[in-house]
Amino acid sequence: MRSSFALGILASALALTASAFDCKKAQVAGHTYDLSPLSREITLESNATTPPTLTSTRYVLNPCAPLKAEPDSVPEIDRCPNGAWACRLVTNFKKDEKPRITEVNAVAGKGSKDEPVLEAKTSGSDKPSEFHWIMKGAEVEKTVWSTDIKFVCNKSAKDQDLPTVVGFKDGVLSLEWAVPAACALGGGGDEKPPSDGDKEKKPVESSGGGFFSTMFSLFVVISALYLVLGVMYNYLIVRATGLDLIPNRAFWREFPYLCSDFTQHVWGMVNGRRRGGYSVV
Repeated sequence: MRSSFALGILASALALTASAFDCKKAQVAGHTYDLSPLSREITLESNATTPPTLTSTRYVLNPCAPLKAEPDSVPEIDRCPNGAWACRLVTNFKKDEKPRITEVNAVAGKGSKDEPVLEAKTSGSDKPSEFHWIMKGAEVEKTVWSTDIKFVCNKSAKDQDLPTVVGFKDGVLSLEWAVPAACALGGGGDEKPPSDGDKEKKPVESSGGGFFSTMFSLFVVISALYLVLGVMYNYLIVRATGLDLIPNRAFWREFPYLCSDFTQHVWGMVNGRRRGGYSVV
């Protein structure tokens, strides 16, 4: 009986370990991000004057692991729930009175098996320059609280920089965190860096068609100039009209017959016999 109980505990521990969120190898859209430099408890606090009191709102969070359990000296009713990754605490201060915690609950994580979800909008194999860290928390008055951290790749910043509180609305805590840790690793997960051979490979463009197209264009231009200048010469100098405007009209009229005679002559030479021609009488 004891051995079965021990095996059950061991199996549960192994399952938890296997499914634990690995901040050092966080996967987003097929790319790997190392968020471990951000693995620490961070406190974000803002104060608001609420006469005759002062209200302080604190957010304590760790993007890589659940928050550490608070000491026994803190009343249980004033503690963040066990398993919380992010906690919201509202404290009210009044002159000559002890601080009074009016609100405390988890805005991310509520159990040992909870893990954040990483989402990003990306196109193709592009590495996302920003992504969202999303995790649900406790349910308060039929509203499930949650935390949405927008990570932005910023290599000029420092990982020690704190996130910015965008707002807390309808139970959703929105943060923005621009840090180098939000930039994908060079390898991008399973990607391999390009080899020297791949870098030297460039698309080869065929230049054979360029020569013939250039010659054809040149032929068209010369033919157009010949026709235009010839028509102008015949019209202005020779004072020709109608079809006589065509330059060298007699030559072009006989040109098909000349081509035919030339073709027959060449064909006769190829076949080894010469055929007699006809002359105009």
